Amino acid sequence: MRRSRSTADVAKTPALGRVAAVLAAAAILVFAPGIAQAAFTGMDSDSTSVGTMSLPAPTGASVMATCVARSLSIVVVSYGTVPRATSYDFTVANPCGGNTKTTAGTFTKPNATQGTWTYQIHGLYQVSTGNVWIGQPFTGTVVC
Repeated sequence: MRRSRSTADVAKTPALGRVAAVLAAAAILVFAPGIAQAAFTGMDSDSTSVGTMSLPAPTGASVMATCVARSLSIVVVSYGTVPRATSYDFTVANPCGGNTKTTAGTFTKPNATQGTWTYQIHGLYQVSTGNVWIGQPFTGTVVC
C-alpha cells in the first residue's frame, strides 16, 4: 500500500540532505581562504644587483703646510686622484679638535693655536642630493 504524502512532508528536507548541506557549508568555510589565497598567489622573479663601493685615499695628493711665528698656512697643491670620485673635500682640525671645512683648498690662520694641526683630503662620490659617499682620508699634520 502506498502512503500518501502531504505538501508539508514534501517541503521538509530529509535528514541525510540536511547533513550533506551542513558538511558542504563547513567545507566551503574551511577551504574558502585557501581558494581565495590561491587566486592571488603568483611568483615572479628578477635579479637585483647590490654591491658596495669604497673610495680609497687620494693618491698623488700634495699639501704645503707651514707655521712660522704662529702664522699657519695650509695649501692643497694637488688633490690627487680617487677612482670614481666626483669631488674632494679638504678639512683642517685644530689642536683642540675643532674641524673647519674649506672649499678653496687654502687655510690660513694668522694667530694659530699652538699644537699639532691635522689636515685631511677625502674623495667624495655623490650618488644623489644628500647621498654622498666619503672616501678614506689623505692625512697630514703641521706643528705650530
